[in-house]
Amino acid sequence: MSNSTFLRKCTKSLLSAPNFVVFSYLDFLDSVFCVIYKYLDEFFEGKASPCYCTSTSTSTSKKMIENGSNGKSWDIGGNQEIGMSETLLGRQKKLKELIVIIEFVDKLLSKRKGVGAGHCSQKPKNGGVPRLGNRWSECGCESCISWIKTDDPKLHVVVKEASSQAITENSKGNPIPNPAKNVIFLHGILSSSLFWTKTLFPKLSESEKSKEYNMFAVDLLGYGKSPKPRDNLYTLNDHVEWIEKSVVTEHQLNSYHLVAHSMGCIIALALAAKHSQSIKSITLVAPPYFPSEEGVEFKAINYFTPKRLWPPSAFISSIMAWYEHLGRCVCLLMCRNHRTWEKVIKRLTGVRDLDSMFLDLTKHTHHSGWHTTHNVLYRGVKLMDINLETLMKSKKKVHVIVGTKDKSIPPNCGHNIKKKFPDVEVNHVPNAGHRSVVIRRERDFAHHLFQIWETHSSNNTLTSSSA
Repeated sequence: MSNSTFLRKCTKSLLSAPNFVVFSYLDFLDSVFCVIYKYLDEFFEGKASPCYCTSTSTSTSKKMIENGSNGKSWDIGGNQEIGMSETLLGRQKKLKELIVIIEFVDKLLSKRKGVGAGHCSQKPKNGGVPRLGNRWSECGCESCISWIKTDDPKLHVVVKEASSQAITENSKGNPIPNPAKNVIFLHGILSSSLFWTKTLFPKLSESEKSKEYNMFAVDLLGYGKSPKPRDNLYTLNDHVEWIEKSVVTEHQLNSYHLVAHSMGCIIALALAAKHSQSIKSITLVAPPYFPSEEGVEFKAINYFTPKRLWPPSAFISSIMAWYEHLGRCVCLLMCRNHRTWEKVIKRLTGVRDLDSMFLDLTKHTHHSGWHTTHNVLYRGVKLMDINLETLMKSKKKVHVIVGTKDKSIPPNCGHNIKKKFPDVEVNHVPNAGHRSVVIRRERDFAHHLFQIWETHSSNNTLTSSSA
């Protein structure tokens, strides 16, 4: 063994010691807050909310699914666990004594008032499913809870409508008006439609070509201005169905292009695989791709959010991903008081319009963020191969765009996709990171998208003309 290798191993061992101590303490602290929140939830809401701390969590989550997700269970990508991630159901509490205490509290509260998913904020109308209101630990401002007041809530969608129709000629030379083309944009985790509307949409609008396109930028379920229901486990199926309901069906889209960033790529692939006949093209920007294999969900959580003390952003991410109740504490401090934080930062910086990235960080609830992270990001990587195979069989063209300096997705991500699916077109953007693959190069990105859309639109036009 060389001296440099020995030194690296010694350094790694020394750094792992404080990691072990700190995260062991956080294991204990998370269990303590589990008990605290059970009593606080019962005090403020009348019922203690279920969690994933004990062996009874699996049965509790199944009750939440039966009562929450409209009483249905789905099976996108061959799932046998109703869309639940192994990282939720497979995580273990380290201290057996604390498990005994938590289970004792569960039984005590069950005898008194019963343990449930929460309280119903509205009575269902027309046979609808009752929706649960926001928790006491969540923000109650108008923008956060306005969806509760509607009878049929839908995702928040920013629509930029086409202003003209393209004219083509058929085989006989007669002019034929082409209907406007549709594009759906999906954002990534801890983001919103602002990722697209504040950056890319203005550059797309500069081109005359944009007049032929209807563009739909979606706030995913649980993010931005979209509904954040508590009676929902935010599975991949849930996200797909809400997009179908709020965009595809609402706007009667028979065909459309898909553009997605980061975690949104997982949802886009699931939507495209389910509606492959309606898809014209799908563009995946910085997809969090792992080859599907046994244990890939835990591989994903350990890659995206490893237990690390440094840098601070990584430490916060570790808390949010691994500790259900400590993560709720962070959301109680940041998300519940997002308006206060916005005022403070505006006053300190003198900036009127805050960066959309900061605003998006606090526009979710702990319940929506926790479940989406586990049930879509960690579990969804397991289903990407299945959905890509479906698209390849349907002869759909998939375009992948990744930055060469993107540290947020697995290394050689584009290479691994191309290796397994040779028909996928992969484009590597030099010196671009996870977000800068779009931001700060919006004009180039817009030009690239128009090229993709026009290529597939022209192919479809030639096919229909010849027919």
